[in-house]
Amino acid sequence: MKIVAGDYKYRKLEIPEWIRPTTEKVREAVFSMISFYIPGAKVLDLFAGSGSLGLEALSRGAERCWFNEVERRNFRVLQGNVANCRAEDRAVLYNHDFRKCLSLIHQEMDIIFLDPPYQSGFYDEAFELFNENGLVKESTIVVAEHLYNNKLSDTYGKLYKTKEKKYGTIGVDLFTAR
Repeated sequence: MKIVAGDYKYRKLEIPEWIRPTTEKVREAVFSMISFYIPGAKVLDLFAGSGSLGLEALSRGAERCWFNEVERRNFRVLQGNVANCRAEDRAVLYNHDFRKCLSLIHQEMDIIFLDPPYQSGFYDEAFELFNENGLVKESTIVVAEHLYNNKLSDTYGKLYKTKEKKYGTIGVDLFTAR
């Protein structure tokens, strides 16, 4: 897999064989929907895996990205991918459970990528913690990737679903804070 566009375009990313990465097709579609919001953005890639979503955002002009990956072996891959893109100065890396990570970040985010393991059931709790921990401001966008048949709620606190797309069996919902 590689970065699709921007400063890190064509940089190869290592993808552990045991994770489900966001495909290049879906990443391209997501970034075409949110491209206007990327330059200068503060981004959170909460269930980062290889870091492909956060690194794509940095490549396209985001100011900083906070990455979190709980699995140690995935975290090592994430560290390598950040180093390969020479993005260490714009990346903050956490190796924690998502709950602990969200309690440590004291920054309103412009964009949050929410792509947990599909069967985890973490969506509701993550949205609740975004609101409780002050990560959401009026213009925050949350990009939630899920199995299309596992529908997400239309609202989570200050966050309202503004777009719902289907890519094969994958659903991508955009939420905006009001």
